[in-house]
Amino acid sequence: MNKIIFLGTGGGKSVTAKQARKTGGIFLELNRKKIIIDPGPGTLVYSNSLKLYPENWDIVLLSHIHPDHSTDVNIILDCIVNNKKKPVLLANKECLRGDKNEFPCISKYHQELSEVHEMKDSKKVKIGNVEIKAVHAEHYSPTLGFVIQGEKTVGYTSDGPYYEGQEKNFENCDIIIFNVLGPVGTKIDKKKHMHVECAIELLKKLKKKPKIAVITHFSFWMIKANVYKQAKIIQEATGVKTVAAEDFMTIDLDKMDVVKKSLGQF
Repeated sequence: MNKIIFLGTGGGKSVTAKQARKTGGIFLELNRKKIIIDPGPGTLVYSNSLKLYPENWDIVLLSHIHPDHSTDVNIILDCIVNNKKKPVLLANKECLRGDKNEFPCISKYHQELSEVHEMKDSKKVKIGNVEIKAVHAEHYSPTLGFVIQGEKTVGYTSDGPYYEGQEKNFENCDIIIFNVLGPVGTKIDKKKHMHVECAIELLKKLKKKPKIAVITHFSFWMIKANVYKQAKIIQEATGVKTVAAEDFMTIDLDKMDVVKKSLGQF
């Protein structure tokens, strides 16, 4: 089954610190490739609890260096290597080599054990029968979104507000995942995060609408404003079915069906 499982739907420092929503990233199985997007704090624990067996994963995607997106990246690579597999790692140069403000978030040791692709805007990588394209995101730290194409096409905006022309990156997606930290009517600093109006603008400008839009990566702002209400606002404004993700929610990409799961003690 081609599917998406949300190993967390929280984002930002405050929600991550309190784990008001989990922060384990997004698991994607597409064309028999197992992919983890932005393995933040909790990826290892939650994936094992869901019996997703991270040692069997194939591809790790990192959008940027921030801890809520990258904390578990080295241990996930370790799991895959420990199973005598060579993980494929796609990340920007800041994640791999750091910059003047940040150390790299991926160790040199784990990079040497992986098939590494240093990504930048518009670069494409083909892994088996899955093609992954990096797209620019307007975050305050160098950031990439991704378009992942197989039997279905999955778009992921990552962090950052809407910018002119962003929609061109996400034409022909079956599903687009938006990281939305601001509810309708709020103002967010330039180049910081996306709010509901950003998602609406991007969806309205698409020539071909996705079958589903999903909002995730919630701040306390979004949680207090009712994420389901915010999803409804987007859906009514755009005509696109919009879902507010839940921790451990599964989307069947073949049927474009949403299935909700829980983890008991979690």
